[in-house]
Amino acid sequence: MICRGPECGDHRGSAPLFEQFRAALVRHGLANDAEVAWQSCFGRCTQGPNVLVREIVDSAAPTLGSGFATAPGPRGVTALYNRIDATRIDRVITEHVMAGKVVRDFIEPTGILGSYLVGSKQKDSKQ
Repeated sequence: MICRGPECGDHRGSAPLFEQFRAALVRHGLANDAEVAWQSCFGRCTQGPNVLVREIVDSAAPTLGSGFATAPGPRGVTALYNRIDATRIDRVITEHVMAGKVVRDFIEPTGILGSYLVGSKQKDSKQ
C-alpha cells in the first residue's frame, strides 16, 4: 500500500511510485500474486513516500473466540518502509515480497530524523 496523502502524493512523488511498483511486480512475474493499492495516510509524512508491505491473509471466517476478524499472517512479514523511491523498489520486491525478509535498511524510527527529501543528504551529514 502506497501513501497518497497530500504530503507524500503531491510533494514527495508517490503517484509515479504506484506505477513503478506495478511494473516491477509484472517484471518479477508477481502480477497475479501481489497487488498495489493506495492508502490515504500512514501519519509518517516527513518520512515519505511510505509503503506498507503485508501479507494478504485468506479471508476465511474467524474462529469463535479467536479475537481476530481474519487470521494474522506470520510474524515479521509486515513492514512500513520510508523514503521509498524508484531505486528501492526492486529490493523491496525481491527481499520482502518474494523472500519474506523485511528490508530493515528502509525502515526509520518515528520522530528521530528531521524532514529531508528522498535522495538528499541526511541531516547529520556534512554538506
